[in-house]
Amino acid sequence: MSLALALMLVACRSSGEPLQPPPTTTPDACAEPSLIELDEGWRFSTDPEDVGVSEGWYERSFDDGDWRLLSPGSPWEESGLDYDGVAWYRTTLTLPAWSHVYLGFGRVDDAATLWLNGEHQLSWEAGDRDSEAQAVDIARIVEPGTSIVLALRIHDRGGYGGVKGVIRLSNEPRGVMEESEYVRYLFESHPDWPVPEWLSGGPLAYTMSGRPDSGVEALVRSDGAVAPWATGPTAELWLYDPSTGELATGTADRTVFSLREGHLPMPTWRWEALGAGVTNLLYSDMQEQAVRWQASLHNPTKEPLELTALLVVRPLGINRSLAPICSIGLQAESRLWMDGSRYLIAGTEPAETGIASLPDVMAAALQGAAPNVETTSSNAAGLGAATMVFPLSLEAGESETLSFAFPVARRAAKDQESFPTVDRDGLQETTAHWEETVNRVGIDVPDELIEAGVKASTAYLLLALDQQGPHPGPLAHDSMWVRDAAYVGLALLQMGHAEKVRSFIPSILAAQEADGRVPPIQGDDIPWDDEEWDAQGQTIFLATTYYRYTDDIDALETWYPAVRAAADFIIDLRATEGDTVGPAAGLLPPSKSAEDLGPEDRHYYWDDFWSVAGLEEAAYAARVLGELEDAKRFEAEAGDLRRAILDSVEAVMGEEPAYVPGAVEDRESSSMARGTVPALWPVRVLSPESSLMERSFDVYHERWIAPDSGGFRHRQGQFWPYGGLELAHAYLRLGRTDVLHEILGWTLEHETLPGTYAWAEQVDPQSGGISGGDMPHAWAAASYATLVREMIVTERAGRLELFTGVPNWWFEDDRKITLTEAPTQFGPLDLHTQGTLRGADGSWDGVLRLSVSGAKPPQGYGWDLPAEPVHVEGPEEVVVQDGRLLIPEAGGTVRLTFATGE
Repeated sequence: MSLALALMLVACRSSGEPLQPPPTTTPDACAEPSLIELDEGWRFSTDPEDVGVSEGWYERSFDDGDWRLLSPGSPWEESGLDYDGVAWYRTTLTLPAWSHVYLGFGRVDDAATLWLNGEHQLSWEAGDRDSEAQAVDIARIVEPGTSIVLALRIHDRGGYGGVKGVIRLSNEPRGVMEESEYVRYLFESHPDWPVPEWLSGGPLAYTMSGRPDSGVEALVRSDGAVAPWATGPTAELWLYDPSTGELATGTADRTVFSLREGHLPMPTWRWEALGAGVTNLLYSDMQEQAVRWQASLHNPTKEPLELTALLVVRPLGINRSLAPICSIGLQAESRLWMDGSRYLIAGTEPAETGIASLPDVMAAALQGAAPNVETTSSNAAGLGAATMVFPLSLEAGESETLSFAFPVARRAAKDQESFPTVDRDGLQETTAHWEETVNRVGIDVPDELIEAGVKASTAYLLLALDQQGPHPGPLAHDSMWVRDAAYVGLALLQMGHAEKVRSFIPSILAAQEADGRVPPIQGDDIPWDDEEWDAQGQTIFLATTYYRYTDDIDALETWYPAVRAAADFIIDLRATEGDTVGPAAGLLPPSKSAEDLGPEDRHYYWDDFWSVAGLEEAAYAARVLGELEDAKRFEAEAGDLRRAILDSVEAVMGEEPAYVPGAVEDRESSSMARGTVPALWPVRVLSPESSLMERSFDVYHERWIAPDSGGFRHRQGQFWPYGGLELAHAYLRLGRTDVLHEILGWTLEHETLPGTYAWAEQVDPQSGGISGGDMPHAWAAASYATLVREMIVTERAGRLELFTGVPNWWFEDDRKITLTEAPTQFGPLDLHTQGTLRGADGSWDGVLRLSVSGAKPPQGYGWDLPAEPVHVEGPEEVVVQDGRLLIPEAGGTVRLTFATGE
């Protein structure tokens, strides 16, 4: 059965009883294209003098018999070729017996020119949208069954170069293209279609709603497209004016986002067009298995409005991907099925609904209507689509709300008893649930943006949890990285969700191998299994940090064998490099490390810093449990590795090194900044008071932060928000609050999706949208939440240090700072300040009242006061020494009086 016939059968209008469930995917509707990988028979030669063109290396008759064999598909450097410049690939192939034979190119670095049978066909630059190669139909050159000579000239200008992806043949364009390339190809073939925002040069950004502990992740994009589950097709609400024929769709530049109550993961977005205002809300019902989308359309004018609202579902993902729809069906006009599963039910009965191929749906939508199934195209494999039509007649000041409900996941119909109900209002229950969840730790600070960001970040962290632990984002990374889990775990502990951390640590430890190695990426769908030597230290840190915040000695005892095995693995790993001499002596072997730092053949200091931290945390666990011999052994190894790091840095950089580089083999890249952070945070491996740390972070600021006024430039010239927030932690430890607030200010001013506190892993400096990784990025959310918490209170040497990163204006003009039930390593802390301070010329005048209670730090509380008080009232043990307020372990209330002296 063809897709067109299937669509016609299920598109009949229903009257009376609902139709039976529509058919499941038809055998040919989403058949994969025919595909041949050209991974053999390639000849290769470098061309360092660039004489290939003049000497005719592209000619069909050219003799390449003395060239080496080298297939495309990986960088030259991975084939043992350390080369930058021009090089050539050549092969001869026989065309398969297809009516179309599309040739698709692997990822080219940096530029390419293609000849077919000696004829120049195409030149392009990697990443240049105007010149990027798509699919070339070579069946127009020669007949199927005959041979053709391919000659490909590559120019690599530096770094890892070559043809880094496999070259393919297919009978369809989508068979040889990346998904994003095919989506672009599809829309460029139909220039009248409304395009996804990112295709028209706008930013790509999105955020999510969902339910904790459920794996539910519904997404909305910056132009208002909704995906009820992360990888599902998107639904969009458009407006059509019948009187003018004008169609209006959501765009990022006129769509304004926020979160419900300013901080709950229930995104709202507003836009205006054709005289109407559209306000949307997306949330996951806490009581029913449903994602709900409410769209309120309002007439703000003094005249009646006659418009048409179109709910359009297209086979496009929320990002640059396809989300194929292979079969599609209707029940009773308002119930939409896709691929045998329930997709959507409309609360308002549409005037008409049409389901067909994407070209026919789009042709009708441009006229404000649903498609006529009698004209459905037959070449629409995977490109089913749907439209619901809602005529609107709005009097002046009148509003109308359209409601839609989606199941929470794409499942087989047999697993779903019914569509979600649409007349249920679960909004208040869901709001109340999220308020309780994100406010386990009460936080009230004068800067409302900073406060809301902590709560929203906490919500995103909870949504990032699945059965295997935290994953970095809802789309690109459906696996658990151990290092992300360490940062997420620390944030959840500080935000009052220790039970969540307790739930995923055992799964990390269960994956530990017999020799003590902890796989750095875990789950059912890991993208690679490389050596990343930071995972052992991060696993140990996560286990001991959980204990520090909970005193759960039973858990620590249970986990200690794994902790000891991970520490021993670090020791054994260093021993494998025992005969290494030179700058790498005593360090861990090369590894992929944190993947953004660089190639896998380098000795990254990041790995060594995390290994010192892991060894020292393992020693701490050993002492807690009375394993004193283990403790001594781990402490000695940590000390030896620390000395090896410092010796290595001096060997690489010279005496009195200006900074710590990223790796023994990398003195110049931005990896130096991100890679050195674990020397200071979250575990102090090197002293913040050391001149090396001060010099290093001064250099990092000058090179990688100051040029963008707080934005951290990293790989490929992109902004990396989570890297910037990590660095802010280091500057907090160094007492450089000026740089801390520079980074924090940039971060808040550059939300990847403004109004939602959602940051991408990598951000395009030009568009401001996501350029790599995923969003909302869990690591960014974790580093943001912990940064604000540690600005207010942080543990150090048995003491709770107060307000190390708080700006002075937070204390002034009757403002207040409050924390309630804030977990610390010494118990839950309640903290409150309020006063009548006025600032003048760097001094204070007035009274400040500070109360601390609950936590029992054995060395008490400390605050380096911004100004010297003239009078102190409080418990007898409270003193001010050299401008430092000291409060005993028991806490209490202190009243500080300041005077300007005027």
